Amino acid sequence: MTPEIRRVLPADRDLLRQVHEVFEAVRAAETPEHPPVPEDRYSGMLEHPPPDSEFRCYAAVEDGRVLGQHWVYLPQKENAHYAELDLAVDPGRRRRGIGTALLEHLLRLAREERRSEVVVTVWAAVEGGPSRPDAGARFLERHGFTAALTEIGRTLRIGADTAAEERLWDENIGAASDYDLVSWIGRCPEQYVEGLGRIDSQIFAEIPLGDVDLRPRTIDADFVRTREERAEAQGHTIIRTIAVHRATGEVAANTLVYAHAGEAHADQAITIVDPAHRGHRLGLLAKLANLRQLRAHDPGVTEVWTGNADTNANMVAINDQLGFRPVDARVSYRRLIEL
Repeated sequence: MTPEIRRVLPADRDLLRQVHEVFEAVRAAETPEHPPVPEDRYSGMLEHPPPDSEFRCYAAVEDGRVLGQHWVYLPQKENAHYAELDLAVDPGRRRRGIGTALLEHLLRLAREERRSEVVVTVWAAVEGGPSRPDAGARFLERHGFTAALTEIGRTLRIGADTAAEERLWDENIGAASDYDLVSWIGRCPEQYVEGLGRIDSQIFAEIPLGDVDLRPRTIDADFVRTREERAEAQGHTIIRTIAVHRATGEVAANTLVYAHAGEAHADQAITIVDPAHRGHRLGLLAKLANLRQLRAHDPGVTEVWTGNADTNANMVAINDQLGFRPVDARVSYRRLIEL
């Protein structure tokens, strides 16, 4: 029996509950070191997508039961050629064609939405880390996908002893004598909104993307504010530090951590340094300042998760200095679609 592929809407609470159960079953079976995701996160993602983007969820349903699902990220502006997917099948319902049905649905959707590049992500093992199954990667390769980008997932255990961080600060702060480090929690102060948008607009031009074709996007004040509103609506607290060049007032570096209400882990998001201001340890210092702020804001956070392309040598070196340790890899598999 072929399952029905049904679009899941925010009001479909029973389906969303089952979608959550499937994702948690997959996490427990394949990546148990990863923190669980609360059930309400899923409806929040559908109701509050990133600016200029859309999230959709489609479930494979049989006799009212969700057997698997895929989540599709669809940029609507600069990267309207692109679609990215997370696909999950209940571990107890595999080898019944459910994954194939979901993937075929995705490829039809991509053509309907005029998306010429489709990326599906899977987890893989890294040296010294826990084992990870490779069935997802082999499945994608059989369907014409090729590995395009590998990001190494890392975690930092936050302890009470901050001596190593203080030593790093003292050893490097002299290199940033022409800059001020400015930290805050929540919404960006008005005087920094334009500069924050300017430096964040450089992200896809500066970070390694392998063979994934994500193009630079314009982040203006409306984008910054919409992104903040989305975080607040989903219960995430923005913890941010920037470096400001004293002579020009330019935002020279930016780092961001998301803390989640009632959760013991936080997620390190982007860290970027303007190419014109590199060589002053700004990435390292901004992250050190932000870790201080995270501890002060939420002492209950014991772990920070992050991910970087395996070819991003500078950021990998910074994370190694801070004590982040590899756990696994998130591999983006890519397939081009003829439209």
